[in-house]
Amino acid sequence: MFHDQNIPCVSLAKAVTRITLAAAVLGVASLAFAPQAIAAGDFYKGKTLTVMVASRAGGGTDTTGRLVARFWGDYIPGKPRILVRNKTLQVLTANDLQHKVRPDGLTVAVFAGGGSLGPVLRGSSAVRYNLLEFGHVGSLDRGPSVQIIRKSALARMRDPKGEPIAMGSVSTDRTQDSTAVFGAEYLGWNLKFVLGYPASNAIYLAYGRGEIDMFGSGTVTILKRFIKDEGAMALVTETARPDFPGVPVFIDLLRKKNLSKAEWAAFRQWNGAGAVDKYFSLPPKTPKDRLAILRASFAAATKDPGFKKQAAHTFGGGYSILTGKQTHDAIAGAIAQDPQGLVVIKRLRAKYGLPKVSRKAKPLVVVTFDKVQRGGRVLLFSHKGKKMKLRVSGSRSEITVAGKLAPRGALKAGMTCLMNWAKRGDRIEARKVNCLAKVTFDKVQRGGRILRFVHDGKKMKLRVSGGRSEITVGGKLAPRSALKAGMTCSLNWAKRGDRIEARKVICP
Repeated sequence: MFHDQNIPCVSLAKAVTRITLAAAVLGVASLAFAPQAIAAGDFYKGKTLTVMVASRAGGGTDTTGRLVARFWGDYIPGKPRILVRNKTLQVLTANDLQHKVRPDGLTVAVFAGGGSLGPVLRGSSAVRYNLLEFGHVGSLDRGPSVQIIRKSALARMRDPKGEPIAMGSVSTDRTQDSTAVFGAEYLGWNLKFVLGYPASNAIYLAYGRGEIDMFGSGTVTILKRFIKDEGAMALVTETARPDFPGVPVFIDLLRKKNLSKAEWAAFRQWNGAGAVDKYFSLPPKTPKDRLAILRASFAAATKDPGFKKQAAHTFGGGYSILTGKQTHDAIAGAIAQDPQGLVVIKRLRAKYGLPKVSRKAKPLVVVTFDKVQRGGRVLLFSHKGKKMKLRVSGSRSEITVAGKLAPRGALKAGMTCLMNWAKRGDRIEARKVNCLAKVTFDKVQRGGRILRFVHDGKKMKLRVSGGRSEITVGGKLAPRSALKAGMTCSLNWAKRGDRIEARKVICP
């Protein structure tokens, strides 16, 4: 049974990899359940498998996740209920899968290569996950990306005096983003990036509103829609596509420009994020028998005649299915770094105003908000005697309140939060905003070792470590014995083994 719950919350190497992997898929047509999977076959009976899509509704990741989910339950022993949920950001979903999702085989996340691998490749400080530790179930490759452009804007493409072509971007890590940057740098394309769209569906809407003139996609139904009905044309393909005959192949155009070894390395590395298209993964340490069940059932579901018919309609005839092992190997290969290429990527990102390749995360500092304006979009506070005004992005700023992901609307004046920020254009933008829970201790036991209080209507019992818990009282570091019943403090906590332990406790 399938249920839908929408919750807001080439390189040359790549082309060869795709051909090799597609051929390898033919060799697993007779994939059968492993013995350990059969032994655990009753596990899913009467349970719910949650498919957690790392994207808002309407984009390619969402479309892929829902298509697989529609057929998957019929091939899992016990035929569990399938529930699809949407998260907001790839990085946050991957962080949750690494640290928060229980590794019981009942939650599988769906990612896009660009959105999850791209931040790893450029060393984003937001990454707190290791993709090689995930249990990869399998993936779907929709085929090479096609860059499409509004016909009426084409004349400006090579006119340096004309208004730049507006290229829409979600993460700046996708194949279409590297195509745009390398096209601008080496083919003379006159363009600018319009950043900050939360998902592909927002890109499509932006094109319809006239905000952008160009974007890329590998989904044939999207491409045909914009080419047939919305005044677009195919500019280049990532690699050759039989369904787009006569359209120039981007890598062939680049070959004519005599790129250096370092420049080719940068191109391959940027495209490495797209080495895996849409992939399905389990949390680290998921039992092997449950991973085996989901791998085998994923392979079987994607061979279902109904699935194949719908996938061909949605993605075209060039899509391919990769096994869990093939997916793992492709991700491992993409993560490999080339120092020379990284230098070129840093230069190009700076030149075209894209997010930088990070060196290290900025430290979190403790602040209390004096004012929160425009529904959490603007934060006002003092730090080191200086009045600060920060913008909060709905897509780039990571916000948690009492340890749970939250929208910026949850931010209120008087909150005490751990946060960092960075300059973006002419403004300062919040990167992480981790707000503490404000509670009053009902009891403090064993000299401050145990705190008891009520939070969100739930009775809580926290341990306080003498070495790991950081306690401040009146702005000064204090021992846990300084904590007393009746105190109102801001704090956060985390699970440690079978107990919940305080991390930071800030008392006035």
